Amino acid sequence: MPPTSRKSAKNSGLKENQSHGTQQPRQNSCSDDDAENASESQGDDLLRNSSKLETEELNQNVKRLVRYALACEYQRLTIKRAGIVEKVIGKQRCNFKLVFETAQKRLRDEFGLEMVELPSRVKITLKEKKAAQKQRAASKSSSTYILKSTLPPEYRKPEIISPPINHSQSDEAAYMGIYTVIICLIRLSADGQISSHQLEKYLKRLNLDKNCGIGTTSDVLVRMKKDNYLHEYKVHDDELHTSEWRVGPRGLVEIDSEAIAKFIHEIYGDSISDQVEKRLQRSLALSSAIDSETLPGPVNDAKQPETMNTN
Repeated sequence: MPPTSRKSAKNSGLKENQSHGTQQPRQNSCSDDDAENASESQGDDLLRNSSKLETEELNQNVKRLVRYALACEYQRLTIKRAGIVEKVIGKQRCNFKLVFETAQKRLRDEFGLEMVELPSRVKITLKEKKAAQKQRAASKSSSTYILKSTLPPEYRKPEIISPPINHSQSDEAAYMGIYTVIICLIRLSADGQISSHQLEKYLKRLNLDKNCGIGTTSDVLVRMKKDNYLHEYKVHDDELHTSEWRVGPRGLVEIDSEAIAKFIHEIYGDSISDQVEKRLQRSLALSSAIDSETLPGPVNDAKQPETMNTN
């Protein structure tokens, strides 16, 4: 082979080797990119699966909370935060607020109901007031709820809304009528409370002192206390032992000031005078302030504010 040919072949071999040398790193770079892309794809799949599981878990918790709330209200039981954590969420790690708000939206949209927090029971005795002052700094929430209808008034009828468990529509209507009257009497009385003697006097005038048509009066009052419509507390004087009655947390929510005013207007009709209207509004404002503990308790020998005359 001529020298020039050998030189040309040698140069060609060098170029080929250089070419192979530069291509090898390029193949390694492609392999690294493929591995990185595969890793990112797996990460995206894990995130999607995790998000899907979280969504499914949220939906299941919301369904359980809605069923739990409906079951409690059907038995006129309060919905407690502790009960939600125990019976709905359990040991699962999830956002309580998110579950609660999502269930609240579903109750409103599908059932015409919403969970309303009950006010704390008014503290009567000195011991209760001292205990309440210690707890007030920690929490002002009762963490207890009931279901309240969001339907327009024309749809709030016994024919549409089924009665609670073990009660017929007629018995439920009678029960609602009786506790509405009693709650109105208490809310319109001085200091938002009445004595047992005064309550018996009112019930006797309504021919409800012995029997209410759905059971004895004493049994119905016990049921109202159990359902949190009324609260009875004992009063011990030097001469006699009696009791006082206040409106309970459920009664304050279900029969609010607006409902009481509407009830009184239906009784008076068009004959209600401006004077009665002013006294009604004044009594309701005073009662609301007392029930929310914004006013101090009654003082002996002090002049009591004017309230609606229920005699």
